[in-house]
Amino acid sequence: MVKPESALRRLMRDTGKLLQPYGFEGAEPTWVRVLPGGVATVARTRTFRTFTGGRQVLRFGLGAWATPAAWQEFRMWRSERHGLRPLAIEAAAGPGLLPGEGLPAESDELWSLRLDPYQPGHVQPEDIDAIRAELPRRVHAHARRALRLLEPDSYLEELLAQPNPRIDTWEAIVVLLAEHGPDARLNAALDRLRDQPGTQDVMEFIAARTLSSRSA
Repeated sequence: MVKPESALRRLMRDTGKLLQPYGFEGAEPTWVRVLPGGVATVARTRTFRTFTGGRQVLRFGLGAWATPAAWQEFRMWRSERHGLRPLAIEAAAGPGLLPGEGLPAESDELWSLRLDPYQPGHVQPEDIDAIRAELPRRVHAHARRALRLLEPDSYLEELLAQPNPRIDTWEAIVVLLAEHGPDARLNAALDRLRDQPGTQDVMEFIAARTLSSRSA
């Protein structure tokens, strides 16, 4: 007999162990792998408590994202510019602009831990078994996806492939393009942002970086 909180902790310990071969470190709810290209992150989602058929259900899942090094540099520059606390690399949150970070829909489905009607306050054992059976596949999908996004220009190319990119998407695009120095693609992307409200920070960051590249 296991209570929901204990079952969740055990499953997250299993998750951490499964992530170790991929180079992820940390503890529930977030595991990261820091690479030259940025930070790959796998994390437990928020937990949701609902009632189904008069029984409490604890629902949760996994999420994965990547924070390219150039984007983290911009975020740290912006924080310093506004007098905010420096951002820890392990807390990198990524641009967060790829729907579902590109994972199959089933990978984002939430698991359910239902209370056993015959053991009040305890989880149905079959729910724990079902989640444990799925964990290796889910962990593999999330870990590989986060790492793949940090391959050279992978995140940039996926952003450029988005239909009708929003202004915040173009901000991330110009930050990542600036890694390659001034060129026609960067100029075209910057034109998308000119005179747009709320883009002053990124425009000044790119201007400073471009000037630095020319001086080097």
